[in-house]
Amino acid sequence: AVLDQRIHVGDFRKLADKVPDGSVNLIFTDPPYDRKAEELFSGLADFASAKLAEGGSLIMYLGHLQLPSAFIAFSGKLRHWWTCACIHGGGKALMLEYGIRAGWKPMLWFVKGTRDDKTQIVFDTVTGDKAKELHDWQQDESDAAYYIENLCPKSGIVCDPFMGSGTTAAAAQKLGRKWIGFEIDPEAAKTASARISL
Repeated sequence: AVLDQRIHVGDFRKLADKVPDGSVNLIFTDPPYDRKAEELFSGLADFASAKLAEGGSLIMYLGHLQLPSAFIAFSGKLRHWWTCACIHGGGKALMLEYGIRAGWKPMLWFVKGTRDDKTQIVFDTVTGDKAKELHDWQQDESDAAYYIENLCPKSGIVCDPFMGSGTTAAAAQKLGRKWIGFEIDPEAAKTASARISL
């Protein structure tokens, strides 16, 4: 199968020139959650501050323990706008090391400059169901759809630097928004491409 040309296989930091500066209205993404992945936050902050249009937003899922390093990485690059929550449906993740059963996942919202349209009221909670049939880290498409619909104008562009199985792209396509994505794993990129072409 031919890969969708809007999907770039490789590290988004090395392929950043595929996206014109100031051209993206919303970055909606789900970076990996392991400790090593925190090194990606600084690259994501640089990428977002270059690629977002003025007033554009970045929303990213992350683990509770990654919050401090994310705030450090984005400091001085984008403005922290709000911290949203994805409330887990079904099973709750057990963090044995901390003695906690996590019922929600943080979603950090950063903006370039100030948010372009504050009259568009959005909820700061979404209730995603567990969706892992295409990728181990897959998120529910309804989360992406909600923020894309509310934070990306109809003529705007959505970008996902950590595409995985293509949840953000699939949601953007269904809503008639233009999109672009990056995925380092060629197999995941193929899965995403097939899903989007359905």
